[in-house]
Amino acid sequence: MEKNQEKKESNKKVYIPLILVVVLILGGVVKWYIDYSRYITTDDAHVESENVSVSPKIQGRISAEFAQEGDSVKQGQLLVTLDSTDLLAQKGQAEAGKVQAEAAIAQAEAKYQFDQTNNKVLEIALTKAQDDFNRAKSQFKGDVITKEQFDHAKKTLETAQAQYDAAKSQINVSASQVKSAEAASKTAKAQVNVLETQLNNTKLYAPCDGIVAKRWLLRGDIAQPGQSIYTILNDSKLWVSIFLEETKLENVHNGQAALFTLDTYPDETFTGKIFTIGSSTAATFSLIPANNASGNFTKVTQRVQIKISIDGTKEGKKLSDYHIFSGMSAVVKIIR
Repeated sequence: MEKNQEKKESNKKVYIPLILVVVLILGGVVKWYIDYSRYITTDDAHVESENVSVSPKIQGRISAEFAQEGDSVKQGQLLVTLDSTDLLAQKGQAEAGKVQAEAAIAQAEAKYQFDQTNNKVLEIALTKAQDDFNRAKSQFKGDVITKEQFDHAKKTLETAQAQYDAAKSQINVSASQVKSAEAASKTAKAQVNVLETQLNNTKLYAPCDGIVAKRWLLRGDIAQPGQSIYTILNDSKLWVSIFLEETKLENVHNGQAALFTLDTYPDETFTGKIFTIGSSTAATFSLIPANNASGNFTKVTQRVQIKISIDGTKEGKKLSDYHIFSGMSAVVKIIR
């Protein structure tokens, strides 16, 4: 009896741990199956936001910066000023040219008015010469005057006619000079406006609310057109970007609910919805896209980008209580 009792106790010591291990394995399998059947899970995920570059339209040396990395900025806030010394000198020169062009208009208009008055005088002289010639012609036929006097009256008429025709042409020239002066004045005004625009471009403002994530250039550096001086993260528009295998996309659609955790807050579950499903795989726009024409082909499962909104937490806590930044890693579960 004692031997049987000892044997039973020995069997218990063997079977109980074995049963516990089997139960744990079965529990893990059941949990995995439930999780697999309810969720599409991936850890290829991170937080993204809109990144806006603050860059100049013109080349210039940075004379002042008004924000540091990590600063919160508001839309329209002055961030950078460029050296405007050269542009101010050019503007002064352009404004002098504008004044000169306006003076040229006044001079051309005065010349045009003078030519019009002179044309009237010459028209009167031509009429008088025509009357004198007609009178001389009648007198010459009646042998009242000599042929020399008749020829003189004729030459006077021809001279008056030529002067009148020349005056008419001069009016056209003067009118063209007025138009030319007006065009030159418009060009000068446009040049002043261009320089004023360039002067406005020496001041760079924040295009949106956000946080200065990176400062690329310092005071004294020469910024080129389009070169980033600051990069601003729009922290009011955050989302989770995941790259999901193409084999898991069959039942994925816009508006589908999702749960995710952030590595920064592993014990907090956040909620969201799918709002964008990529129209191509990530490899399509890679630096070196796949080329299968060589004959050596290895099939690789492709991934498609999906964007998930950050709506709140599972417990209903405020998102403002959490410091969520672009680039944070996440683990996402899309509810099937």
